[in-house]
Amino acid sequence: MYRPAKISSFTTTAIQKRTETKIVAGRTMKSVVAVATLRGFFKQKSTGEAIVNGVRAVTESTTFTTWWKADFKAGDILTINGADYQVIGNPENVEMRSRYAVLILSRVEGGA
Repeated sequence: MYRPAKISSFTTTAIQKRTETKIVAGRTMKSVVAVATLRGFFKQKSTGEAIVNGVRAVTESTTFTTWWKADFKAGDILTINGADYQVIGNPENVEMRSRYAVLILSRVEGGA
């Protein structure tokens, strides 16, 4: 059976958020609402930088391993230690057992 990366417990707290849209008086209004509080294992994979439109942008790629929830989807936002990370792609249901989920996250800093 799969055991995530030699960890004894999930110790990093994250807040799962989702963007909702509503039409108010003919205008589309977007809002970000908190969905759940998660506990998991956070691991940074890589950091890179690029110059986009004359502004330096720093990108981070990370993973977050947590307990499986059926409502995970691409585009969700996880707030970890005050930083917002976006879920890229579909979350991985490890071994299709609906026990662990691996979320691939991305964060862009700078002016991009």
